[in-house]
Amino acid sequence: MGRVPSPALITLGRQIRRYRDAAGLRQRELADLLGYSEPWMSALETGRLLPKADQIAAIEEALHIPAGILMEVCKQLDIDPTPQWFREWRDVETTADVLRWVELSIIPGLLQTEDYASVLLGGDKAAVAARMERQQILTRESPPPPTLHFVLDEAVLYRGRGGPKVMYDQLMHLVDSVGPRLTIQVVRSDVNPRSLGAYILATADGRDVAYLETAVRGLVTSTQDDVSILSCAWESVRSFAMPQHESIDFIRRTAEERCI
Repeated sequence: MGRVPSPALITLGRQIRRYRDAAGLRQRELADLLGYSEPWMSALETGRLLPKADQIAAIEEALHIPAGILMEVCKQLDIDPTPQWFREWRDVETTADVLRWVELSIIPGLLQTEDYASVLLGGDKAAVAARMERQQILTRESPPPPTLHFVLDEAVLYRGRGGPKVMYDQLMHLVDSVGPRLTIQVVRSDVNPRSLGAYILATADGRDVAYLETAVRGLVTSTQDDVSILSCAWESVRSFAMPQHESIDFIRRTAEERCI
């Protein structure tokens, strides 16, 4: 079951919508001015998204309303419900220059389609909107997007989530996502070392930080020993992965053979 929006969030969303209407802007137009997506703006105006203070300040400026009008409502908002350990990683991810990601069971969050994410998150619209917002780092202009390298176990492609169409669209989204700053490689399950499970290595502000999922929570670590072990594991698993062009052909073929 999805979270019920708080009264303060609903009030904030209504005020933003009222000021937007008064400014003669549509949701998409305001979203474009702010550099966000229309689904993000919709989630904000319907009380399903907890905004940051700088986002509210940007909205006030874009709508030409006195600074602090919306901030007063923000003071009534619930404390950020995101677990502390993930808030820490979210900050690292946002400032990272390079991300190296190994995944064994699901499509990485930064590459998920909205429909795929909705299935994983049980239809929680606020959680889905927050995940889509994370993906803004892939298309931002300043600072430039990070360089991203993904290695996916082939099992990731076979785990059906939400039915054939959702999976087909998701796999083709992977194919379309590849570019100069984003690579995806697939490693066959029977040769994947898998010794350390799924993890992410980030290079941010000149230092390396790692994120690992455990049975109870995510773990963020920057200790030299941990990062060194994971860096070696990354080189190992990547050496077993198919080259980029073979990986993309494999993903496309899997979509066509298993999802149509």
